[in-house]
Amino acid sequence: MKGILKGFMGFFREYWGGIFAVLALLIPDLLLRFLVWPKVDDIFFTTVVPTLFNLAWIGLILFGSAVFLPKKWGRLLYIVIGSVFIVFAFAQYVYFGIFDQFFRLISIGLVGEGGDYLDYALSHIDAKLILSTLASIACLVLGAVKWKTPQKNTITLKLFALVPVAVISALHIFMQPSLFGESESDWDAWKKPRVIYQEFVAVNKSMDIAGIYHFVARDFYKTWIDDGNYGKEDFAKVENFFEKKAQTTKKNEYTGALEGKNVIAVMLEGIDDWQIDEKYTPTIKYMMKNGINFGNHHAPTFGTGYTLGTEFCFNTGYYTPISAVSAVNYVSNRFPDALPKLFKEKGYKVNSFHYNNAEFYNRSVFHHSLGYEKYHSFQDYGLPFYVAQADSNILKTEEIYEDMVAGKPFFSFVITYSGHIPYSFEDAKLALASENHPDLVDPEMDTEENACRLLARDTDDFFRQLLESLERDGLLEDTVIVVYTDHYAYGFSDRERLQELNREVGDEILYRVPAFIYTPGLETVEVTKPTGTADLLPTLINLFGLENRHSYIGSDILSADYEGFVYFEDGSWMMGDKHYAPSEEQDISDEEWVQEGNRRKDELCEINEIVIMGDYFSR
Repeated sequence: MKGILKGFMGFFREYWGGIFAVLALLIPDLLLRFLVWPKVDDIFFTTVVPTLFNLAWIGLILFGSAVFLPKKWGRLLYIVIGSVFIVFAFAQYVYFGIFDQFFRLISIGLVGEGGDYLDYALSHIDAKLILSTLASIACLVLGAVKWKTPQKNTITLKLFALVPVAVISALHIFMQPSLFGESESDWDAWKKPRVIYQEFVAVNKSMDIAGIYHFVARDFYKTWIDDGNYGKEDFAKVENFFEKKAQTTKKNEYTGALEGKNVIAVMLEGIDDWQIDEKYTPTIKYMMKNGINFGNHHAPTFGTGYTLGTEFCFNTGYYTPISAVSAVNYVSNRFPDALPKLFKEKGYKVNSFHYNNAEFYNRSVFHHSLGYEKYHSFQDYGLPFYVAQADSNILKTEEIYEDMVAGKPFFSFVITYSGHIPYSFEDAKLALASENHPDLVDPEMDTEENACRLLARDTDDFFRQLLESLERDGLLEDTVIVVYTDHYAYGFSDRERLQELNREVGDEILYRVPAFIYTPGLETVEVTKPTGTADLLPTLINLFGLENRHSYIGSDILSADYEGFVYFEDGSWMMGDKHYAPSEEQDISDEEWVQEGNRRKDELCEINEIVIMGDYFSR
């Protein structure tokens, strides 16, 4: 024992600088898991698995660098890997502060598209992040200064350096089937670590049970190696689903009711239910009250890129798959039954419009694959980007309006922008809204809330100008305006106040957002059934008498046979007047309505994933 202790002390005196190297790699993980700990149900932070994963990967990095490489190159590899993970943890922390979730590796490709919101992101840097990052950097530097390689690099030492590989492999093997025990029943499988690890869909929980290093390794594998391998059996399920849909879909009193009319479909950026009222959004409120209002409509968000995800769904009839990251990965898929193509088949001139350039979210490729004749960036009309961001400026350029209403008939898809973050009075579009409506600047109201309401007013000004222009040119009577929101106001930092604002309009579910259809003389309808973005496409197909090939997962909202169904990323769903959310406290899985809803949700998720991830229509 004395000899062992003496040997250990000798080793420690020789390589004590390695403590700094270990801390440099460990602190980024601790930062993220301490952050996620209070935010995620069924926490595994205190379990041994993520700690073992971390120590094993850190051991592999340090032993591998020191034992298998010369000192110069081993130290360089350690510095590079340490620097990458410090930056990665920093970015994850900021992203989590905004969205309450982490991002996956493939989303790094979208980092350039967040450049416009850098100031907003920087506002989420706090003392905890700064101190932990500085501590990591300091340890990284000290670890590099004290870096040593073994003087006697024997075969035995090299074999010992492979121990971390064995630990990682063992954890991976045993974690999946039995490390945390088998699931007690199907209803609670969603919360089991082994299920989370296998599916790797719940990003926050995946980070929590694996730690930052194995999260990256597992994410890389699931994203670029394990592609799902969809085949004939999967595609047969899709075909059967479509056939069943065709057999059960019936014509109704709204079939073809708007056939032949022009269409302007507007996707609102970040406009929430609570922002709509007579004072701040009088035009939108008027159209809601005098049209078909989907008063229980929801914009589920999956993965990252919420705006593009909803844009993707409205045009294709499919959500971003739950197991995927962003719709940007599927914009080059084939979509023969996309909404603009269906309108084009009926002789419509189809165009799309937004402030951003065509490269953003790869819209030049995406909109072309959807069938749009041209994607029009407002900046292409000579508007500086800070001017083009304000919705009230759009129609002040007559050429933009002329392109929107070009063709007989026309289908124009417009994406607004004023409601986008940041909610700061220093922001150019908010400064314009304040200048246009100084009476709506309320110093007694919470600053962030007042900012959101003013931004909604700037979007409302766009609709006022649009109605006035259409009426001036004699087009209003023959034009249908379809409006829906891309996502709730996720940039609202005070989450408790956001919940209160949603409750004030009758629902604390954040995903509930405005959606309605307006045209003069349209029968006023208030729809109370729960609906989702995927239901809009089949509803429009029926209203405008478009070719219905039943190749979508949603249903016609206006059908009396449809009770309404929408599901969300966390496994919860709404069906008719029922709402179910997986709960740690209550097992109601044996109730018939829960089993039916879960079966329905699972089927829709499966079909959605096969169609999009398997690029079904290109087979």
